[in-house]
Amino acid sequence: MGYTFKRPDPAAMERVLARFPYSPEGAILRLAWLEGLSREEIAALTWDQVQFEDNALTLPDRTVPLAPSAEDCLRERYRLYAQRDPHVIISDRYQRPMPPESVSRLARTALDTEGQKVSLKDLRQDFVIRQLQTHDWTYAARVSGMAVSTLRDAFSPYLTKPAAPENPLAQRDEAEYLLWRVIQQEGSSPAGLALWMGWKLQMQPGEILNLTWSQVDLDRGLLRLPDREIPIGSRLSRLLGDVCDHRKDPAQDRVLLTPGTGKPMDLARLSTVIRTALIRGGLEQLSLGDLSRLSRRDSQRQTVLARLSAVGSMTREEVMDLLGISKSAALKLLNQLRQDGAVVRIGGCYYPAGAVVLPEDQSAAVTAYLAAHGTAVRKELAELLNLPPAQCTALLRRMADRGELLLTGKRYALPPQKKPLETN
Repeated sequence: MGYTFKRPDPAAMERVLARFPYSPEGAILRLAWLEGLSREEIAALTWDQVQFEDNALTLPDRTVPLAPSAEDCLRERYRLYAQRDPHVIISDRYQRPMPPESVSRLARTALDTEGQKVSLKDLRQDFVIRQLQTHDWTYAARVSGMAVSTLRDAFSPYLTKPAAPENPLAQRDEAEYLLWRVIQQEGSSPAGLALWMGWKLQMQPGEILNLTWSQVDLDRGLLRLPDREIPIGSRLSRLLGDVCDHRKDPAQDRVLLTPGTGKPMDLARLSTVIRTALIRGGLEQLSLGDLSRLSRRDSQRQTVLARLSAVGSMTREEVMDLLGISKSAALKLLNQLRQDGAVVRIGGCYYPAGAVVLPEDQSAAVTAYLAAHGTAVRKELAELLNLPPAQCTALLRRMADRGELLLTGKRYALPPQKKPLETN
């Protein structure tokens, strides 16, 4: 059951933000309304959590993309104040961090300039609502840090694609969200590094355990394994860089070490710390071996979508050849993409969502085109619908059989409108 929320007026909020471009008030309101931070998170936010190069805020439990207005404000504050204190929000008068109560009081004063009777909590909730109106619920959970159960219970009226708990696709997405939260919370711990490398890099447990610093190229953002090189991205580069900078024994070449003894971790110990982290994160059914399967599925999805974007359409057999998978596996993957709204199926072909007219709308699209242009050849209608000639021919033939079209030579037209019977 949903709750009633007190929401700000967007136009009034924009005027408030314009009035406070980079002052503490402006930064506080942007962090609450545009980034979804709580009062306590705003007060505690430090500059090392602001990743301008990635255009994101890295919080203990999540990563939040920076909205343009928030980024501009924070860049200016960084230029003016970053050398004075590590905290983002500091008092203009005292040049020191503000307690949460002062953060609320400053926000209240700014909001009153436009008569906005809302709190920082209301602004954070409005952020969540806007995410649910423009993204799916897993994304909203990921950027807000709210529990999935809270979103379902409190924000259900705003969900764009509410997922039933019994839906396997919803269960999969929830597992990925929870895994993401675990990795965010674990940070540069052995569990955090191992989970990231297993999930995002598709590394096997043995490769993770035996990884050495001589294989880590932080300058180029690569892991150099015996059989391949793996790009690691900015987040893992930062995590590994942090571990490297704080090594107690620079002579120790292994990356994953037991925290207490500083000795190389073995498989039993690694499994234990990962198991503990996953259970703590609500993923007691997930194992380290499952991570590569999750990653492999994501990789397959991206490969198919990239190919579809390049060639326009694919059959199930073409997906089988592209990925080297069985008929049933290809069908399962394509059905998942359809459920996600990423592809549409017309006949035996699959198309990127939005690239073709949906089957239920094709007849109406043809009728509207002919009403506006009089006649058309098959090529014109195929281009209109973005369909292969054979599929377009089949559609036009069905419409003609139903009396919706007339074919004269090679041109299609609408049949003459029957005049209504005259009544006395």
